[in-house]
Amino acid sequence: MNTFINFFDLGQGAVDISLLILRIVLAWVFWVHAWHKSYGRQGYRGSGDRFKVHNIPYPYAMAYFVSISQLIGAPLLLVGFLTRWLALLFVGEMLVGAYCKYKEERWFNSADLPLSLAGIFLLLIFLGAGPYSIDALF
Repeated sequence: MNTFINFFDLGQGAVDISLLILRIVLAWVFWVHAWHKSYGRQGYRGSGDRFKVHNIPYPYAMAYFVSISQLIGAPLLLVGFLTRWLALLFVGEMLVGAYCKYKEERWFNSADLPLSLAGIFLLLIFLGAGPYSIDALF
């Protein structure tokens, strides 16, 4: 059994590469969603309308805040700058999004993505950006 477990233990190098891949994927996901919320078919106005439907306070101001934070945060996440702070911000955004979805659906039908992303961002809070980041330089 030990041989089996050791076969999958790739060491710290695997963790470092995994954190880099994780940041790249998260940055891409957030950039695409932010672009859609800001300039895509939905735009700021459509995002505010959707936030209003979900009873989010100050829906249009929050639409701007979420869109801008994700537009700025995605490239920063990609290069690994202020990663833990960005992850904390994004955990908050994802928990609010999950709560709003769950509140309406009464099941986690549409809250699975924000909850999954919140869990992934918690990993970045605890582990940091890794050595392949600007954060590692400081």
